[in-house]
Amino acid sequence: MKYIIKVVAVVCILFLACKNNAPVDVTGVYVGEFPCADCVGIDNKMTLNTDSTFVLESVYKGKGEGNVFKKTGNYSIENGIVILALETSPFKYAIGDNYIELLDIDGHKIESELNYKLIKQE
Repeated sequence: MKYIIKVVAVVCILFLACKNNAPVDVTGVYVGEFPCADCVGIDNKMTLNTDSTFVLESVYKGKGEGNVFKKTGNYSIENGIVILALETSPFKYAIGDNYIELLDIDGHKIESELNYKLIKQE
């Protein structure tokens, strides 16, 4: 009887491990407004493509006459985090249900009442 309980426990652990490692489809378009230190806010539109490339378009509201700042490159997914490969330091976003959330430089949640989420568009 103890043997059966051990086998069932091991099987359950294996199923849970497989579930956590299942690939997540993050492709799509995400939008949201981030806080800005010297403007009204930053409108962001992130497109994550199926070929692991991204386009990030940002508009600083109330500054720069509506200029769109565009960053492009490749992204990867590691441990539930989308990592944008940029020439400067990489941007990291936690993957949520129908959103991605900007993380700090070390990959930790930004502790703030302000919004750092981009919502996936249908």
